[in-house]
Amino acid sequence: MGRLSRKTGLDLLIVLLAACLGVFLGKQFFGPDLSFKESPVVSVAEARILPEKQYLPSTRRLLGAQVLVFRDRDYAQLAKSIGDLKDAGVNTLIVRAFQNRGDRPYGFARLRCKEGVYFETAHAPVVDPVLADIVSIGHQHGLKVFAWMETRKMPLDLPDPNSSRALRYRFGTRSFERVRMWSIFDERVEQRLKGLFRDVVRSGIDGILFQDDLVMYQYEDFCGKAAALFKEETGRVLDPQTLYGAVFQTSTGRWRVAKYSDTFWVWSRWKNRKMLDFAHRLILAAKTVNPEIEIAMNFMYEAVTDPQNALAWLSQSLAEATRLPIDYYAIMAYHRQIRKELHLSETAAYEKISDMTATLLNLIDDGHKVLMKVQMSDWGTGRQIPSFEADEILQRINDQGRVSLAFVPYTSKVPLEIISRHFQ
Repeated sequence: MGRLSRKTGLDLLIVLLAACLGVFLGKQFFGPDLSFKESPVVSVAEARILPEKQYLPSTRRLLGAQVLVFRDRDYAQLAKSIGDLKDAGVNTLIVRAFQNRGDRPYGFARLRCKEGVYFETAHAPVVDPVLADIVSIGHQHGLKVFAWMETRKMPLDLPDPNSSRALRYRFGTRSFERVRMWSIFDERVEQRLKGLFRDVVRSGIDGILFQDDLVMYQYEDFCGKAAALFKEETGRVLDPQTLYGAVFQTSTGRWRVAKYSDTFWVWSRWKNRKMLDFAHRLILAAKTVNPEIEIAMNFMYEAVTDPQNALAWLSQSLAEATRLPIDYYAIMAYHRQIRKELHLSETAAYEKISDMTATLLNLIDDGHKVLMKVQMSDWGTGRQIPSFEADEILQRINDQGRVSLAFVPYTSKVPLEIISRHFQ
């Protein structure tokens, strides 16, 4: 028995050594996860942690101040203004990178011309390259800085600008005319804008906001290249007589369209795709300089509240835009504008903003990508809105979910105590 016991013990020792050697070799050759695989023990709550539509934000929450103009007379005053915004909870400055005729210039700028851009480039007139200085001061305060960029209205340096403008149809005269906005079908326009997007990134910015001029109205673009490309790709002729039905003039002298043809809707969707492709190429141009650059794009409120008419009137589709590499969908949720245009009561306008936020949270996969822009001035009078309105709008938005926020415009009169309450 003693000899048998010693043998049995030796056998057990050999088995144990072999098992240990197997575990060691398994870890060496296959990694630790493949040794002694067992089903994990989890609670019922843990098992439900990833439902089909789980909210998992991956984008940082942007809390922004959009700046039409800094009126500060020098950089010391500018640093004080930016510091105040930082203290109020702002983490991102969105600053105007262009200067159109009639725009008020930055107070500390030394103007070289009346139209152009605020960064070094050879693709447009340079007003004064102050953007790099704004970026530097913003970074010193721990803020990210976005360049607010135009596209179709951008003051470009073109040899024959009139030939690069879009062509519109006039309902009253049934004739065509050039408009101020550029045609996205003009190669010279695209090349200039690509150069501008690359150069603005070189100024050190952290992101770009596309201005709301990247739309095409229901009566444009009838330029020759667009018409030829539309026929080539769809097989349909671009003729105003086949697009609009029951055109009439209102008592205020404005022309309205009561009915659109099937070809019109094909054209609207086609224009939307062309604009998104155009935007994508500009984004790629910016990312050749900095692949990590963040991208935001402005959308009219109709893109949320009335998608069909947004497509008809503006060739804009928020749903289609979700296919682009966009970090923030900037919704112009301007309550006073919405109230006026839709003939709403004050309470109904607040409820409209709440509904818009809820709709967006169901459409966009990450709540932080929803950037709700709140107006701080009345567009008609230019006066600052009362603090209680700003408080109510921001509260209505935050009650729906944790989205990104921005107020526009920044002025010294903005109630930063209200901003601080909601920018948390």
